[in-house]
Amino acid sequence: MSKWVDLNGPIVADSVYVGGVLAARDAAVTLPAITPITADYKAMGTMSLPVNGQFESMEATITKVGIDLGLAKLVRFKNNDYEFRWVQDSVTADGIVSTVGCKAFVRGIPKVIPGLSLEPGSISENEITIEVSRFQLIANGVELWLIDRLSQVLRIEGVDYFKDFNGLL
Repeated sequence: MSKWVDLNGPIVADSVYVGGVLAARDAAVTLPAITPITADYKAMGTMSLPVNGQFESMEATITKVGIDLGLAKLVRFKNNDYEFRWVQDSVTADGIVSTVGCKAFVRGIPKVIPGLSLEPGSISENEITIEVSRFQLIANGVELWLIDRLSQVLRIEGVDYFKDFNGLL
């Protein structure tokens, strides 16, 4: 059994697409946290366990520099398909440094058009928050997970956690 895990380094660059059209480069992006709703069980006191298939609200944020048409694409008040692409350096056990490509696909609706900050000599950074209904993460060509709340899909490392659940309904 190998004791080596590839070392992944810093994010080198990223890009943001909305509906397949480039909207931003080198944006700060925070992808959704997946937080299950829990229920309390009586077991020598109280034990909190996740409720199968129930999650807290999922949010993503994009911080884009500049006021332009890319910003307008990011805040359209409709269900948008966002694609985030980034590259990061990776070091293998034999010391080979390579660039690894990653992608995240998010479907969601912006929750706000951000207030714009205008100050001479300063850049305008604008944060867009998205209510997420679907989140898929792919690293180096391998799907790590897919959570699609509206289609009731919960797949992590190829395991469909809703398969048996949906079969009972």
